[in-house]
Amino acid sequence: MRWVLRIIGLLLIITAITIFFWNDIRTYVTDRVNDKVITSFENKEDKVDINPVESFITKTDTKQIKLGDNMVGYLKVPAADINEPIFNGPATEQNLKNGLSLVDEGEKLSEQNVAIAGHRVEGAGIRFNYLDRAKIGDKVELITLNGTKTYKIKTIKNVKPTQVEVLNEHKGKPNQLTLITCDTYNPETLLFEERMIYTAVEEKSA
Repeated sequence: MRWVLRIIGLLLIITAITIFFWNDIRTYVTDRVNDKVITSFENKEDKVDINPVESFITKTDTKQIKLGDNMVGYLKVPAADINEPIFNGPATEQNLKNGLSLVDEGEKLSEQNVAIAGHRVEGAGIRFNYLDRAKIGDKVELITLNGTKTYKIKTIKNVKPTQVEVLNEHKGKPNQLTLITCDTYNPETLLFEERMIYTAVEEKSA
């Protein structure tokens, strides 16, 4: 009987430690999966295998992440510790679980205004959760198989979800990224009432 109580006590201790460090564990595992995805993308592989533990912790709900034509590149924002894969639009829930996503179906990286959406994951340093650490003037990098484009953050603002004009193209203007994530959570309605918008303008090489 005594050994049973010891096992139960040990399990309770392990459970308590896991709960306490859950967000750190989730960040670590997600970063590891991101590294696998990005490496596979750079090697032009079609898919990435995800083990059951990685799938459970990252909530990807799949044993494989399909790349091929679905992944278009990855985004780095050093000031916000962001290094995330980007998937083709639309911004489905599955895409947003796996990384970042182009907002609209059929959206191309060659467009003047490229809109990229990402979730904020409470307490964990993944996806766009730390985007608000980036400030005006900070660097943003978009890496594809064709090379790296560098952008500089020019504007930061909050808008209502109905203000979809942030997705508009601006003919004749410099190319830009529009980074979009949820903000202003209302615990009474359980909804995010605003969208945080970061606009980063491409820097042309000399």
